[in-house]
Amino acid sequence: MKESEILQHLEEIAEKLAIKVQQVNLRKDYYNLKSGLCKVKGEYRIIVDKHLHLSEKIDVLIDALGEFDLEGLYINPYVRRLFEKRSAAGSSVPLIVESGPADTRPSP
Repeated sequence: MKESEILQHLEEIAEKLAIKVQQVNLRKDYYNLKSGLCKVKGEYRIIVDKHLHLSEKIDVLIDALGEFDLEGLYINPYVRRLFEKRSAAGSSVPLIVESGPADTRPSP
């Protein structure tokens, strides 16, 4: 799967969970803000710095969505493996998502 397809699928999962994904410019603020999950007026949002590389945006969404029950949702098998890999490695370890052919597989 291409990184752009993975990102789109993750955004669709967020939408099914009624979580708004916002890509914003976090570099313009003088505060030390990071991408991630937050709650605004009782609603969950995932804030993503628009300057991040696609693979970093994917990491942010995997981390944030991993906090929710995803059992009842269809998740592409490749994307499901990314969730499993993140869960096994811990959230501080970046996922390695390779660009390339449509059938790129995660490393074992």
